[in-house]
Amino acid sequence: MSEAADLERRYRRWLRWYPRSFRDAHESEILAVLLAGAREGRRRPEPMECLDLVRAALSLRLRPRIPRSNRSARAAIGLMYLSAAAELATAIVVLATIDDIRSAIAARDPAYTAAQWRAELSGALHPLAVGAVVAAGLCLWLAWAGGRGHRWARAAFVLFTGLNVAHLIHGLIQGSAVYAEADLTAGLVLCLVQLAAVVLLLHAGPAGLG
Repeated sequence: MSEAADLERRYRRWLRWYPRSFRDAHESEILAVLLAGAREGRRRPEPMECLDLVRAALSLRLRPRIPRSNRSARAAIGLMYLSAAAELATAIVVLATIDDIRSAIAARDPAYTAAQWRAELSGALHPLAVGAVVAAGLCLWLAWAGGRGHRWARAAFVLFTGLNVAHLIHGLIQGSAVYAEADLTAGLVLCLVQLAAVVLLLHAGPAGLG
């Protein structure tokens, strides 16, 4: 197989990230531009080219189909995507502050044992971090579905936000949310982003995502 044919085949693999309808309309044009700009003798795309193709493809797949005139709904979808990033950040913060949490608990309870700490890790902290990662995926899915006009996604996100806020309030009441200031800050930021998205969704009205 010649260098040009090998390079073209690999470009086509990366172009599969794009939606089929987009590829049917534009694949030949994009491929021609990529091949024309490639150095002679190359068999593989440059890493930055691959990253640009994936970034553009994901942007195209995630882009809301809501009219640009409906600014509230489009801003709400953007905040829903942002809440997914905030969920991931929360998981990272929880894992990064585990030592701080243990120190805070031990300072409040000198009789706190290693067995109790292991139980806290397996029963609360690790599930919390895993749950945040799962929640990030859920937020991405709801944002994608909401951006395509599915009204159930709006209702599901409002419910999900309510559960998150209730969980934070419960943690504050029980005192478990204040063992590490970074964890509390991450939780507050997450809830504020999600509440802002809910306000915009409600402002968009029943037809805002339809």
